[in-house]
Amino acid sequence: MGFMSVPSSGGDFKVFVSYNAKAGRWYTKNDGKDEPMFEVTDMTAVFDMPGLETGWFKFSSGVAPEKVMDPSLAEAAPNPGADFKRGFQIDLYSEKNLMGLREFSSTAGIVIEAMNNLYDLWMAAPENASGKLPVVRCSGVLPISNKHGTNYQPTFEIVGWTDRPAGLAGGDTKSAAPASPPPAAAPAAHMPPPAQVSASVGAPVF
Repeated sequence: MGFMSVPSSGGDFKVFVSYNAKAGRWYTKNDGKDEPMFEVTDMTAVFDMPGLETGWFKFSSGVAPEKVMDPSLAEAAPNPGADFKRGFQIDLYSEKNLMGLREFSSTAGIVIEAMNNLYDLWMAAPENASGKLPVVRCSGVLPISNKHGTNYQPTFEIVGWTDRPAGLAGGDTKSAAPASPPPAAAPAAHMPPPAQVSASVGAPVF
């Protein structure tokens, strides 16, 4: 089921975390610094699932994305133009792995599929009713090949639950658009995808 349909192929300051589907790797950057992105080697963070939003996104290199957000997950906004694609955005938080609050958004079908799977896990979990947030880990990637080549779909698993961190604002305080550049793919497509991470983990540290 998930929270949205997968598209066919083809204000507060928030730094982004991006997923490069060609490389199967995650990237972010330092807060407020004009520096290159660097790889996130352990993608484990608190996912603000109640604050998940969907909408129409237009990504252009070097500038903040244009967004038209849906009124709710159940109601899509009208298509604002041919260059816009369906996508989602969600806040993530990890002091250890992401250096704090990060915004994650994507219009890629394989990433939306992965988030749909995570959404269903979250909705079905009994801990959801307690108001706790899931600690989510990208435990590996799944290669998916088509006529355009091979992309890598992230595999998400819930490895723990926690109260909302102080650094993760409530879902009603989201800005319309981050002040950082859009989550463009990092130039690392030549690199092999990360190895599968064992699902046998202890208490998550984030």
